[in-house]
Amino acid sequence: MKTSTKASIYIFLIFLVTYVVIRFGIQFLYSDINRYALTAISAVLTVLLSPQRRIVKKRSGDEIQLKWLFSNKVIVLK
Repeated sequence: MKTSTKASIYIFLIFLVTYVVIRFGIQFLYSDINRYALTAISAVLTVLLSPQRRIVKKRSGDEIQLKWLFSNKVIVLK
């Protein structure tokens, strides 16, 4: 499997889990919120909180780096 494909799968899974947790968390806190507002708020928060990916080419091979908005730490996947 190519590095870019693996990175896309990781990002999608993290995005999906983050979206579901945020959506149901907001729905739990505000049970009478409009469905469209809930979806919009969840989507915006998920985009802000999901990691950004970078693929760095090195001599030893491609390396996937994930970086979150509020964290200075870079997670490296090979």
